[in-house]
Amino acid sequence: MSYILYSGDHHENARSQKICVAAAFAGVDVQLKKCTYGVENETAEYQRNCHPCMRFPSLQTPEGHIFESNAILRHIARVATSGLKLYGSTPFEQSLVDSWVDFSTTEIDHNNLPFLIETFMGVPVPENSLPPLEESLSGLELWLENRTYLVGERLTIADIAIAFSLQWVYRINTKHGEALAKKFRNAYRLYNTVMQQPKTVEVLQQWGATFGPIKAPKEAKPAAAKKPAAEKKKKDDEEEDDTPKEVKKKNPLDDLPPSSFDLDSFKREYSNTDTRTVAAPYLFSHFDAAGFTCFWCKYKYNDENKVPFMTANLCRGWFQRMEHTRKYAFGVALIIGEEKQHDIVGLWVFRGKGMPEIVTDVVDTENFDWTEIKDINAEKEKITDYLCWEGPTIGRPVLEGRTFK
Repeated sequence: MSYILYSGDHHENARSQKICVAAAFAGVDVQLKKCTYGVENETAEYQRNCHPCMRFPSLQTPEGHIFESNAILRHIARVATSGLKLYGSTPFEQSLVDSWVDFSTTEIDHNNLPFLIETFMGVPVPENSLPPLEESLSGLELWLENRTYLVGERLTIADIAIAFSLQWVYRINTKHGEALAKKFRNAYRLYNTVMQQPKTVEVLQQWGATFGPIKAPKEAKPAAAKKPAAEKKKKDDEEEDDTPKEVKKKNPLDDLPPSSFDLDSFKREYSNTDTRTVAAPYLFSHFDAAGFTCFWCKYKYNDENKVPFMTANLCRGWFQRMEHTRKYAFGVALIIGEEKQHDIVGLWVFRGKGMPEIVTDVVDTENFDWTEIKDINAEKEKITDYLCWEGPTIGRPVLEGRTFK
């Protein structure tokens, strides 16, 4: 099924560009028809059928036209054929995606508008315009403090909408863009994550736009302040105290020989690139069997799983108790099956040979059956499907997934 996107032809047309990017991820064929304002849209037919106020963009579908960029974005996610759940995996996630898509317009775009008007039209920015924008970005910053993506563990149209609103903040807001990228680093990370995706880059190149990651300025180190004499004397007295200080226990995994497999590099590939075509092949080509061990796991009490959100909470608590192992581990947990009868299964990568002590110390570990994967290349297809949260080797529908990285 083919669609036609009627759009203004300006290369800074973020509203149309985010639709094209979403279509690329969704596997939806959208043909771009660049139009000139005051020509194609200035007809009674366009007003009657495409947009009541004769604006762009407007998406032509077999059933008629859809207008307003966020409505089009949502429609693209609904008709996706790529298998990616760009609108979330559950009704709750879909509503949360809606929340962030609205946030991109009502908060970020709205509060950044005075700066856009100044850039494009030369109208001075009213006083006190910056604090409302910073308030919106601070809320986004806090939300992303312990999340890679805005909703769930995979990219959705929420991330795309927010990223394309942020690009106007960073690039068009010439007075404050770099400073805001520096101040709100989690928001800046999300922006780069979306813009670095190969599909995003390809779409922007087709538009003749090359914006992508920007370099946020490094924070300057404050000059060392001279300590008052009394404070210096107190420090000297403390240093003379020969009372033994408690030494933090060192993790034996830190003393292992260096490995050719950089777990953090794989995590970055998994977060920022296509899983099936890039991240999974990266794992297989770089994995060091002498320095790492892979495991399958399955929850021992799956017959007790009756309510999906309670099962999801169980996984969330498990991951929270695994937090101290993050430097040494990567994992994928999937809830598979049907709403009233489903299983928790998982794939894990641990530093070292066998199961690390820091993992066995987690109370949840004994609630799972663990099977070591002797040769990951012999199970490429299944490992790839688990990393992608979909595929024939999983055997049952994936209701929800969670990634520990």
